[in-house]
Amino acid sequence: MFAIAATIAALLASLVALLAVPVALVIDARRGDTMEARWHIRWFFGLVDVRISRGRSTDAPRDDPSTRSPRKQRGSGRRVLLAVVRTRGLLHRVGRLLTAAIRRMTFDRFHLEMIFGLDNPADTGFVYGCLSPLLVMAGIRGLDVHCHPTFLDPGLRGVFQATIRLRPLLIAGTLVAFLLSPPVLRAAAAGWRARR
Repeated sequence: MFAIAATIAALLASLVALLAVPVALVIDARRGDTMEARWHIRWFFGLVDVRISRGRSTDAPRDDPSTRSPRKQRGSGRRVLLAVVRTRGLLHRVGRLLTAAIRRMTFDRFHLEMIFGLDNPADTGFVYGCLSPLLVMAGIRGLDVHCHPTFLDPGLRGVFQATIRLRPLLIAGTLVAFLLSPPVLRAAAAGWRARR
């Protein structure tokens, strides 16, 4: 009996030690004529080293049949997304999880340069007005964030570069509580039903 308890205790201690090692996430995304994104995840002193790189043209015609998914699949995806988002209490729980995660993150570098414009200049001004308090708060926290509206050329262009460090152990309890919370379980059930 003692051997079993010692084994379980050793496994738990090893798990805690692994979760205490910081995870580093390096993001480099650029959107211009093409969309390019590179993700680099390092964990456990470089033994886990994952690199993901994606790129695609943003000028591809929207009505090109080769880039469209079948209508049935698109409709199913929208139904699932709407069913999940409409779940009572889910957005509040997601907000709490993001807030807890951001508080535990260390930003070694954070640079965002964005130029955006909507089809209607009034909508562009409205969105920029809504973003302005967030931009001020980002500056107060020492983040390098610049957002510029353009009223003549609709679209989105910019650069996002960040190096983020997080110890999984610090948010493990919050993440488990999130996954087992009633809104998340209801959202999973609603999404499953909407797929049928």
